[in-house]
Amino acid sequence: MSAKVVSFGCLNTQLAKDQTKVVLDRLQEANPRLTCRMQVVPSPIAPEALEDEPFLAASAAEVEFLEDQLLAGEFRLAVIRAQDLVLPLREELAYASIPGRDTPFDAFLTRQNAIIDDMPDGSIVGVLNLRSRTQMSVLWPNLEFRLLRGGMQAALEALLRRCELDGLVAPAAVAEHLGLQGIVAEIFNPELILPSGGQGIMVILGRADDIEARELLAPLHSIETQHEMEAEHAFLQRFASDLELPVGVLARCTGQRLVVTGAVGSSATAAAALQRREGTSDHAGALGTALAESILQSDEALIGLLEAEFPEGLPVEEEDEVETDPDVAVLKEFPDLNGEDR
Repeated sequence: MSAKVVSFGCLNTQLAKDQTKVVLDRLQEANPRLTCRMQVVPSPIAPEALEDEPFLAASAAEVEFLEDQLLAGEFRLAVIRAQDLVLPLREELAYASIPGRDTPFDAFLTRQNAIIDDMPDGSIVGVLNLRSRTQMSVLWPNLEFRLLRGGMQAALEALLRRCELDGLVAPAAVAEHLGLQGIVAEIFNPELILPSGGQGIMVILGRADDIEARELLAPLHSIETQHEMEAEHAFLQRFASDLELPVGVLARCTGQRLVVTGAVGSSATAAAALQRREGTSDHAGALGTALAESILQSDEALIGLLEAEFPEGLPVEEEDEVETDPDVAVLKEFPDLNGEDR
């Protein structure tokens, strides 16, 4: 039997190449007869167009570009971080494999090797999303949390090369894949900082009709990680998923048991309406959706969503009566939250 050759498409960035190499190394170890080739492709998106975009390794436009290239047959598979996925997935695509999850928690990176409690007042700490900034601003009001755009590479340049930041909060798995363990001062317990949905998960995208690819990658697939991702994505999609919101969620699967924890951050608390749901893993999506709907019944959660959309306060229209009920105001601004299917 001859060795199979499988090509993986990859953007020409250090993080994209490192995360793809992690998967290729695991795959070669599990299937030595499989030959894997990394095919690096330049991003068609101008760097200045990415400066205001929230992502880790690939922006939404870059993920869609990789999907187009994959469907066109330029390469067979692509490794994407679950946080960067464009959902819902196109019908022509499928998850060829979902490898076992890496550390799903947030890490604190700093040149000073000091934990966040020991940072001097006024220290500038970079964060990659509104969820981190909202949670951490409540817990450490003496620090300045600066929202960064343009991906993990841009954030690292601000921290390490330009020294514009005193610290950086980023996924622990990303720091590990980039070989940055030496500047990781601490990893936050999820009871303190609830991570983003999909954090620590990488998926291997393939064509929906490529059954052979799924068979070749089967040794890497983790059914537990699949259930965790299903629950977390269902939770996030129940919110207005096209908006960035201060929402954290973490699912943990052990055998047939699945526990999902979710919350919305606000200026008053790091995790408003923190709730948990427990059930069987074969109902992962339903469990995530049910948890989100339960949290959305909380006034605290709705106020947190309002604060995210209107950081300067609710807009006032001179000729219209201002809506003062926060529940009604949120449902007007976020029609996806009104209980109807999208």
